[in-house]
Amino acid sequence: MTFKYDYSYLRGWIKQKFGNNRKYAKFLGIGCTALYDRLAGKTPFRQNEIDATAQYGNLAADDVMRFFFTK
Repeated sequence: MTFKYDYSYLRGWIKQKFGNNRKYAKFLGIGCTALYDRLAGKTPFRQNEIDATAQYGNLAADDVMRFFFTK
């Protein structure tokens, strides 16, 4: 199953806040492969990962929607 979301906003934010995907994956407590699978739409982001990102970035609900749920 593939999840059809556009994570380009999230990718830009990761680069800005963490510098690279490896550091963001470590922050989430997952491996790089798991993060790449999520960004490629192979597996969904988990609720706790979305919550941790929102809290870390002090993101508004609109930002969370744009980062994780843009079709």
